[in-house]
Amino acid sequence: MAGELPSTYDGPVHIAIIGGTGLGSLPSPPFKPVATLPPPSTPWGFPSSPISILTYAPPTGSSSNKPIAIAFLARHGLHHQLAPHEIPNQANIAALRKLGVRCVVAFSAVGSLKEEVKPRDFVVVDQVIDWTRGVRPWTFFEGGMVGHVGFADPFDTTLSRVIAGALGKPDVLEGENALLHPKGTVVCIEGPQFSSRAESIFYRNVLNASVINMSAVPESKLAREAEMAYSMVCMSTDYDSWHETNETVSVEMVMGHMTANSINARRSVEAIIEELGKPENTAVVQAEQWKGMTKGAGGITKVEGRSPEALKKLKWLFPGYFEEGVWIGSG
Repeated sequence: MAGELPSTYDGPVHIAIIGGTGLGSLPSPPFKPVATLPPPSTPWGFPSSPISILTYAPPTGSSSNKPIAIAFLARHGLHHQLAPHEIPNQANIAALRKLGVRCVVAFSAVGSLKEEVKPRDFVVVDQVIDWTRGVRPWTFFEGGMVGHVGFADPFDTTLSRVIAGALGKPDVLEGENALLHPKGTVVCIEGPQFSSRAESIFYRNVLNASVINMSAVPESKLAREAEMAYSMVCMSTDYDSWHETNETVSVEMVMGHMTANSINARRSVEAIIEELGKPENTAVVQAEQWKGMTKGAGGITKVEGRSPEALKKLKWLFPGYFEEGVWIGSG
């Protein structure tokens, strides 16, 4: 069916779902596929997968009374062929912004570092600790253009509140007493290997992290540079290796819980999209809070010091932001 869909879409698309392990697609119904966009070329290469455009019709009685268009991108590729350090994060975020997306809800499988966060629980994280090793390109500002954006609160607080409200409704998270945790800190490691027991204990006891994954960085940092409202829903699959009664973390263990998480993830997306479609959430969908932020943050390099290559890339991503002769230090 996907091959029969149009390869272009002319309507506005402001919301995107980035699917991780356990969420490789969205179900139809309730989501209706309307287009499959081939991976578009960006100055940072091609994104992980084609971009699926789907529409969602809210149920009768909802204050969101018209179909909502959303984009879906598979972080690890259509066949989960990309390791965490191989994900083209710059291209993923750039392609979504170019499409018109300003609101991103990312899903990620995680290990739990807290006793109270059980396997199959969901966590809407509000903080991140970057424990990667600098292997992954993590900014759009380099090679002759310097930009510094604020990252004190890595995940959009309003979007996260909307998500937590949606997931907290009855019948969204089901089975095995699955719980929602509306806050938490995710530590992002390089991978692709799981943590040693000593590392896991360190992340838990010294860093005081709640969950651990391999994908929150640099995705969240690039989304902030791209002026997007971005939040991450973490789906717990195991207790990581710190837990005294836990067997060594394995793919088999993770995938066993992931099967159950996948069902809840799909149900969660529906609840989230319904909430985001309501008129009162228009500002967060449009990322009004972040509009224009990068223009100032990225304008600190003097005009004569800007490399043509870096400037060309940024003009592609931010049309009108970095015109010749404009420097924030000039006034």
